[in-house]
Amino acid sequence: MTFRSLAFSGIRGNWRSYSAFFMSSVFSVMIFYIYASFLAHPDVVNGHIIAADKVRQGMIFCEYIIVGFSFLFVLYANSAYLKTRKQEFGLYSLFGMTRMQLRKMVIYENMMISVLAIGCGIVLGMLFSKLFFMALAALLDMKEPIKFAVPLEAVWFTVGGFLILFTITSLSTVFRIGRTEIVDLFKASRRSTGELIYSPWLVALSIVCLATGYGIAMTFNGSNFYLLDAQAFILMTLLILIPVTLGTYLFFSQFSVLLLSFIRKRHQIYYHRTNMVIVAQLGYKIKDNARMLFMVSILSAVILTASGAFYILVKSVQYEYLKEIASLTMFIGMFISLLFFIASGSMIYFKLFTELQEDQAQFRALLRIGMTEQEIRKIVVTQLAIIFFVPCIVGIFHALFAMKALENILTYSNWSYSFVVIGVYLIMQTIYFLLTCHDYMKSMMQGATLQ
Repeated sequence: MTFRSLAFSGIRGNWRSYSAFFMSSVFSVMIFYIYASFLAHPDVVNGHIIAADKVRQGMIFCEYIIVGFSFLFVLYANSAYLKTRKQEFGLYSLFGMTRMQLRKMVIYENMMISVLAIGCGIVLGMLFSKLFFMALAALLDMKEPIKFAVPLEAVWFTVGGFLILFTITSLSTVFRIGRTEIVDLFKASRRSTGELIYSPWLVALSIVCLATGYGIAMTFNGSNFYLLDAQAFILMTLLILIPVTLGTYLFFSQFSVLLLSFIRKRHQIYYHRTNMVIVAQLGYKIKDNARMLFMVSILSAVILTASGAFYILVKSVQYEYLKEIASLTMFIGMFISLLFFIASGSMIYFKLFTELQEDQAQFRALLRIGMTEQEIRKIVVTQLAIIFFVPCIVGIFHALFAMKALENILTYSNWSYSFVVIGVYLIMQTIYFLLTCHDYMKSMMQGATLQ
């Protein structure tokens, strides 16, 4: 068996773990290509679309955001995926595979997935760019439709950019594998089962940070905001973002542990039906996944705040010319928000399937001691609902404060628009939750009842 066939077998055998990473990569490539093809479109280059010329710098900035975000996201996905396969790599090492050979196999796997993701992403981008142009023409109320075009500049720019990105992440992965000992590879996927510990000081700090960030945001109003120069605005923004970000991280890593410890001490709640299993497993899941939950909540806040702000901007602009630019900005911003939404959902998906084998073993043990399948389903759905919706609710909370600050600055009531955006987001999140829940439950129950 050659390395190429071994790599192909590895992808096929681990497709469930690879699929979310692959789909998210395809989506990133697709969005990037659509933006690049619009920027390189002959009508935009020749200045026939006037509004596009005004927001050109903003669109180029969005391209950088997509690349930077895709890099971090692919790095995270690779790291989560690597954790599920460390035992397998340890087994290869035990059977005599050298580190160089192991690195070679991983590079083959990553490059196969990368080339496939780039190819699929560009083809889908070409197909959906027509839809993008049609929607844009309707939004800008153009008399003639934007003609379909496939600028070669956009194709090569997308291929080159993402090949570099995937190569860097692949090299990072093999570097980490090469530094890990065999015994560590076998231990890597085991979850820590130490006692849940929190620091009362850090819990208090999380509350203080969140209150400080929210408090500063509420001090902005229509009279003092316009007195700020650029430097003062950046300083005030940092004074809001830094404490809110730190407070959110401490909320998941410390405050959530305090809350679960509190429930444990309330015996009437803790020992009621399956609550003991739910709380015990949830404690270790939150402890292990605090960083992931933190990132999802921040992404949710960014998605909601940006979408709401763009929507309000369009509604509040009075002049037709400015409304055209605002509409185009909202349209572009929505695509970025959609990318963030897919990424935040994928992070949860990665984590769930990273821990699937361990969860299967635990639920197999619960079946042996007499727990019914229905009870296990209830436990799993409850845990997944908490993992999906708690960061979402935290993100909504952040966004509501941001919307309130925006309302104070614009002296313009925007709650109806804000709740429309939040409602749409909750519907999308619920659909994502139901699909993931169905897939995860099916895999989990199959594994739990096999032995």
